Amino acid sequence: MLQSKEFPAKREILSQMLTEIGDEVEKYFTDEKWINRLKVCAEEILANIINYSGSEKVYVSCDFLEDEQTLRFEFVDEGALYNPLEKAPEVDIEAELDERPIGGLGIFLYTTIMDKLEYHCDDGRNHLLAYKKLV
Repeated sequence: MLQSKEFPAKREILSQMLTEIGDEVEKYFTDEKWINRLKVCAEEILANIINYSGSEKVYVSCDFLEDEQTLRFEFVDEGALYNPLEKAPEVDIEAELDERPIGGLGIFLYTTIMDKLEYHCDDGRNHLLAYKKLV
């Protein structure tokens, strides 16, 4: 279990964060396709925090909810309050690349792959929880 580990919110640390998340995911998922999908979701969430939140730190935790057979990730930052689930832009994946507006594809990706997402603000911190049932 990855217990609320603190990382500097910097691009240079992203690969280290993803390695630690990947190590945790591999304890529960054996299908390489799902391992990669979950790592891509984590990367999108962390990249958005690093690039847009203004937070100096990001806290990541991952735990297994045994009764639900679900892996739960939590991403916490101290940046500008922002709920990515509230104003997620519509994404037309059928449109030509040059016709698509910039932004929103990462949110679309992780809202499509994960089984459940929740956001709340607590004590001035953004909390994004992402759940994936074992497949």
